[in-house]
Amino acid sequence: MAEYCSEDDLILIRPGILDLGVLDWSAQIVEMGKILDRAIEVQWYRNVADDNAVDWRTTLFDRELLSNAEEQLTRVACYKTLELIFMFLMKHRANDAFATERELFAKLYKEELREVMIAGLDYDWDDDGLGTDEISVLRVRRLVRV
Repeated sequence: MAEYCSEDDLILIRPGILDLGVLDWSAQIVEMGKILDRAIEVQWYRNVADDNAVDWRTTLFDRELLSNAEEQLTRVACYKTLELIFMFLMKHRANDAFATERELFAKLYKEELREVMIAGLDYDWDDDGLGTDEISVLRVRRLVRV
């Protein structure tokens, strides 16, 4: 199973991320993948599955069916991974710089995930190669005041 981001992607956002005393962030990358899969499942997949004649209760979300994950999800994946990294590094005391960084990346993750979910994802619903009719966008309900 391919990951949503790599350490090279993290370096593009935080160049010194490998200079903090830990040489391998693969555990955080794997954990982020589980968290992001769950977020996509709950916030997007379940909402658009019906529109694509798929019962989300019997056909689970499959990361491998995402067609443009590198383009659509790398930034949000990096933000969540960096949040997990700084949570790992932070000390349990007031005014911890790592805690401040964790809060920053938690906020960026939340904002980016919201935008990605609204924009929709390219998902190969029938596992036969992505067609133009398989780009799924969340339906947004608007309140119209009269």
